[in-house]
Amino acid sequence: MAIVKFSSMGFGNYETDVVVAAITQTSTSNGKPMLKVSISDGEESITALIFDSTKKDLNDAGIEDGCTAVINLEVTDYKGSKSYKITNINPVKLPEDELKQLIKLPPIDPEKLVKDIIILIKQSSGRSYDLNTTDIPSDDYSLTALSIRLINENIKAFTKSSAAKAMHHNLYGGLAYHTYRMIKTAFAVCDIYTLLNRELLVCGTALHDIGKILEMKTSDTGIANYTDMGNLFGHSLLGIEMIDREVWRMNQAIGGRSYNSEQVAMLKHMLASHHGQPEWGAIRNPSTPEAMMLHELDMIDSRMYMYEDNFKDMTAGTSSDPIFGIAGDGKNVIYKNSFSDYE
Repeated sequence: MAIVKFSSMGFGNYETDVVVAAITQTSTSNGKPMLKVSISDGEESITALIFDSTKKDLNDAGIEDGCTAVINLEVTDYKGSKSYKITNINPVKLPEDELKQLIKLPPIDPEKLVKDIIILIKQSSGRSYDLNTTDIPSDDYSLTALSIRLINENIKAFTKSSAAKAMHHNLYGGLAYHTYRMIKTAFAVCDIYTLLNRELLVCGTALHDIGKILEMKTSDTGIANYTDMGNLFGHSLLGIEMIDREVWRMNQAIGGRSYNSEQVAMLKHMLASHHGQPEWGAIRNPSTPEAMMLHELDMIDSRMYMYEDNFKDMTAGTSSDPIFGIAGDGKNVIYKNSFSDYE
């Protein structure tokens, strides 16, 4: 079936394949069940309504977050804007070429992103490594080695994972894309602020969100949902535990101490403090220059992604609707000027 993009739809009825991103149970003004279903065509996401159905009805029919479905979509006018109603929905298994059209991906292939991240970690140390392989010498107990081992041990999940359920880099491979851009920026700031330990900053940046592969489960279509462990502990603590397990594993393997304990502590502190402040989810405030810089790099890349993502649908010389998370109170609008080339 040909996929009909939402942007090309006028008023009328359409049959098309979509990714179901989220299903929210609600009700009409007279108390009848209604669903708000977030659906994606790979380029844009919209919310469509289903009347007289419950979330359980959809789940029983095989419709869940992250699945692909064929829908009949009715597009009408409501107070001058398009309104969407799903009149029929069924799960569907799509051929790979059509599935790719529905998956939102970063501009760089996620597998290449992960390989480049490992190369950049090696280069951050200033030591001589083989840049043609993602492997690391078995007797290397540096922060570089620890970081690369953790990524290699979880490479499938690290490559696939979204960086968030919403807000920023919420797409298949979003974690790798977010991490890659932050590492590239880390190299640049280290050239300016020579106080920074480049290996420590790059390794902390590489691992700062690795706990998200346990905090969330990302579907093959790039839709992320929180796991029980994610809800209970959050990705910072889960990432710290991953580091602890790797240190324990290597100590057991050699029958003694492997990694430098102070270096490991500094790395774990970076994960614990990368949200900057306790009210933003930090376990501790940053206490080292590398931890402080990691927080700033995270803020820069997450906010720049939000500008990039929202600018795609904005006309030059206009302001957006309020965007949650882009600034302190969650109600800020952004402006796309008419004289810059934002393509």
